[in-house]
Amino acid sequence: MSMVFRYSETANPDGTTCKRPAIPILFSNGSLKYDILSLIDSGADMSALDFRWAKLLGLDLNGERTKSYGVTGSADTIISKVTLEISKGHESYSINVPVRVLFVDDTAPYVPTLIGRKGFFDDFVITIDESNQKIKLKHNGQSD
Repeated sequence: MSMVFRYSETANPDGTTCKRPAIPILFSNGSLKYDILSLIDSGADMSALDFRWAKLLGLDLNGERTKSYGVTGSADTIISKVTLEISKGHESYSINVPVRVLFVDDTAPYVPTLIGRKGFFDDFVITIDESNQKIKLKHNGQSD
């Protein structure tokens, strides 16, 4: 079985919107859980989460800070772990992944949540169908 998601409308910094390969994912840390629309990003080495989401999830933010670089510049980060739950219909998967917590200006809009390769792309065969604006996730070890 595969889970198929349509692209989601997401906001740009200038207030306009655009459809992107983003899917709803339940982030959890113990009993704390939040549904966050997350961009599937094959160019991201690791998943990334705004520090304000990390605080709400009660993640440990005391690790050593390092710089991370992306298309919009750099940010101080720490590495933490979070559980992701991806579900569609009767299919559901829960995986633990490392996540870079991004420390940005707390008056700025939230940084988009990215689902990167480490820990996530290992578990799924991912097809991004730009022409039909769909994302297909097939858990490794399954047949169609």
